[in-house]
Amino acid sequence: MRLLPAAILAIGTLCATTQARAADPDWIFANSGPGGQPMIISHQGTLDVMFYRSASGTLGIAFHQRRGKYRNPKGVETAMAMIGKFTVALQTFLTGQKWDTAGGDLKPDTVPDMINALKNASTGALIPFEHDPVSFSLKGAMPALEDLAHYAMAHGESLPPPLQPAAAAPPTQPGLDIEKLAHHPYDTQHGRKVALPQYDIAANCDRAHVEMLDTDGECVGAEQKSQATLSAHWTGYDSDLRGACLSMVNDPGRLEKYQALLMCLSRYQDDRRQWQLVSGSSGSDDILPAKNATATPQAATGQSPDQKQ
Repeated sequence: MRLLPAAILAIGTLCATTQARAADPDWIFANSGPGGQPMIISHQGTLDVMFYRSASGTLGIAFHQRRGKYRNPKGVETAMAMIGKFTVALQTFLTGQKWDTAGGDLKPDTVPDMINALKNASTGALIPFEHDPVSFSLKGAMPALEDLAHYAMAHGESLPPPLQPAAAAPPTQPGLDIEKLAHHPYDTQHGRKVALPQYDIAANCDRAHVEMLDTDGECVGAEQKSQATLSAHWTGYDSDLRGACLSMVNDPGRLEKYQALLMCLSRYQDDRRQWQLVSGSSGSDDILPAKNATATPQAATGQSPDQKQ
């Protein structure tokens, strides 16, 4: 029985410590976010402020109101979170008629704006639907987020930059110098089969045009006309020029593909013919050193098998 006062004192001290820590803006790491994703949480009075790595790989922010009295009979509404000049709309989820948690995943392209705001803001504000703002502390949030990013990377997970460095771009292979290629007097890939691809004209023309300023109707008509011209004269272009022009046209940013392909082939095939005139070459295989001594009848006529495709 003599231990009872001591036990009561110990319990009272523990409760007092817990109450003090509830208002502490320091951040606690927990691997118990949505879907088991890692998160950091700050207990601030009756408000819990949380940042979590979402299952989709971006960053989420959430606020949990413990023992709150906000009533919201209309159902799910929108709350706003403000961090400096950064503002994001969040959904509020209800327990009965009281909002319980406001939160949501951020779009990856908004994460840098929020991080920049966090670097300068010491406090933020949650603005529930039709209620006064609730301020919260951001002390220690930025270092805790960096720790969260390190944890995610250590476990093979990702977060958007700047929490995680952008993936290094693969080393670019030196591009084919089509100008230099057009000044070879012969087809460097003689006999190679290069087929005319089938592009989705409607889909390409439906997207924003970056090559030519035209309407969808003008784009479709021009693409169809260019496709017909290419189909009729495809085998008249040298194999190496076909391959080089296709590499240029297949750039995702180039949308009017048949028009661009026709322009590329017409230009560089003309350049090659001009170079043949200047160099005195027929453009046939008889100028290749390996075949000088054994020129074929096809080479003697200046017509290659590729031109008969």
